Amino acid sequence: MRSNLSRVALPLLMSLCAAGPAHAGADKVTVPLIAEGKPDAADSSVTGYLFRPSGPGRFPAAILMHGCDGLNWHMPRRGGWPLLETYAERFVGLGYAALVLDSFEPRGIEQACNQPLTVSPERRAWDALSAARYLIGTGLVDPDRLVIEGHSHGAVAVLVAMEQGRWHLPEHFSAGIAWYPGCNWTKAGVTGPILILIGDEDEWTRADACRRYADRVAAGGQAGQIVLKIYPGAGHAFDARGSARVVAGHLIKPDPEAAADAWTQVVDFLHQRIGK
Repeated sequence: MRSNLSRVALPLLMSLCAAGPAHAGADKVTVPLIAEGKPDAADSSVTGYLFRPSGPGRFPAAILMHGCDGLNWHMPRRGGWPLLETYAERFVGLGYAALVLDSFEPRGIEQACNQPLTVSPERRAWDALSAARYLIGTGLVDPDRLVIEGHSHGAVAVLVAMEQGRWHLPEHFSAGIAWYPGCNWTKAGVTGPILILIGDEDEWTRADACRRYADRVAAGGQAGQIVLKIYPGAGHAFDARGSARVVAGHLIKPDPEAAADAWTQVVDFLHQRIGK
């Protein structure tokens, strides 16, 4: 296995370096999707934006999954890319490599709000698992310290990527972070600990559904694997920037206080579960 990885590491590193910076601090890379078993045969690759700390590695790594509005390349006043860029930079500050995935633009899709199956959670989970294989192949990251983080539509992908028994691949995530996910998309247990951050006034993805999810996983013998933090008075995408607005018929009301506490929860969770 190690010899196979060494044969692919150099070409992957060369392609990474050749891609060049897409945005300050990030290298734009192409992530080929694992061919065998992929949910949609037409899918071939997704785009990633790789942030990395200084030094040779091997680093812990976080794969970041955007929400239903994508990275908003076509809507400069929306916050998709700036939000994920901020979190990527925060992960780098913790000593992580961070890969922001774009699941939409390579598929010719701008957004999937209120139409979540435009790119299903299974396809996005496969994007993330393929990104894990890509990162491992570069030799930059520690395969036993991979984290998946997602927001809303991307947070559902976190739960699906870490559903017990769903995937049969050597890649795995040691921890997941799900910001305001829909919690009704899985039926089995989990492959590792997951932190869920959600507001109790979220009317797009419901906190009660996440309570039931956490209870179900605990009842299945995995008590403590779901860490659920519910913020009183907070709505959907409470960590969004800017002023209150309506997106796809749903109120987005930023709550800086809840967002600041949520990042503290993320850091504590990583220290406890990943050790960094």
